Amino acid sequence: MAETTKGKSYSDNVESSEPTSGFVKKEPFGSKVKRHCARFWWLWLVIFAIIVLVVVLPIIYVGVPHKGQKELDKAEIEVTNQGISDPKPNSFHLVLKNTITSTSSYHPTLSSFNGSLFLEDTLPDIKPYGYITIPQVHSEAVNNVDIEQDVQIVDMDQFIAYNKLVINSEEFRLGLRGKPSVKLGGLPSFDVDYNKVVTMKGLNKLAGLAITSAQLAQNETDGATLLGTLVIPNPSVISVAMGNVTMDLSVNGTYIGYTLIPDLNLVPGNNTFNMRSYVDTSKVLKLATPELVLPLDIIGNSSINSAGEHIPWLEAAIKENTIHYDLNLASALSGGSS
Repeated sequence: MAETTKGKSYSDNVESSEPTSGFVKKEPFGSKVKRHCARFWWLWLVIFAIIVLVVVLPIIYVGVPHKGQKELDKAEIEVTNQGISDPKPNSFHLVLKNTITSTSSYHPTLSSFNGSLFLEDTLPDIKPYGYITIPQVHSEAVNNVDIEQDVQIVDMDQFIAYNKLVINSEEFRLGLRGKPSVKLGGLPSFDVDYNKVVTMKGLNKLAGLAITSAQLAQNETDGATLLGTLVIPNPSVISVAMGNVTMDLSVNGTYIGYTLIPDLNLVPGNNTFNMRSYVDTSKVLKLATPELVLPLDIIGNSSINSAGEHIPWLEAAIKENTIHYDLNLASALSGGSS
């Protein structure tokens, strides 16, 4: 009995030295993550690629072009010089100098593109009267963009309307539209819409025209009866070669003759030209006021280039402009300003 008790006590003591809890020691979380990543690295790579496609690519292909379009729209353009020379019935030579100002912190490269010239009143479905090639431009805070080329007139009605605006307006609006591409650093290039309308000063109906001197002529081989000089102010930045220009002269509705201005090349500022007039001097004296003032109506008639060709787009514009001018015969014929 004593041995049994002794043995049981020993057994109990042995069992009591073993752990009595039912919990198993847990593996650290970090180890599980490492093991998971080691097994499923390919899955995480796929997930990362999807995130790039979903988040990064829209930024590149949507966000960046949208930002680029906004910056282009905000840029300001000023025409500093426009020259039209070598006028022909269906074309002309154009020199166009522009300054483009941008406040953008980005400096992309704008590709060369074909630009449509149009009048603002044809928006949104524009009617171009001609096309010009805009050179490639690397955008800076200020860019000078110069264009020189021959321009073919593709819509005569629109180009006539343009020239009427230039001659008869104090200000007019001119549009340029195209679709260049933009390249910014290492990003893919993207297309943008270039759609600008600028305000320019016009010739203001040749206001301020003055005959500064005149003298009666006799025995001129071409039949001219009055020779003189006149001044035409040009408040715009536009130069235009108009060829040999004739203007009809009338007084109170009575036609008295016409004036020829050879090689009329109008440039910014005051322009002085020689004129040859073919008038009925007997009518002139009868129509003058007692103070020897002749109330002239001067209306454009023709524009002919050096090749003898009529320039319809200039003729239509000058025919629409009537200049009222009081010619002081006493002052003009004495060589003074009239």
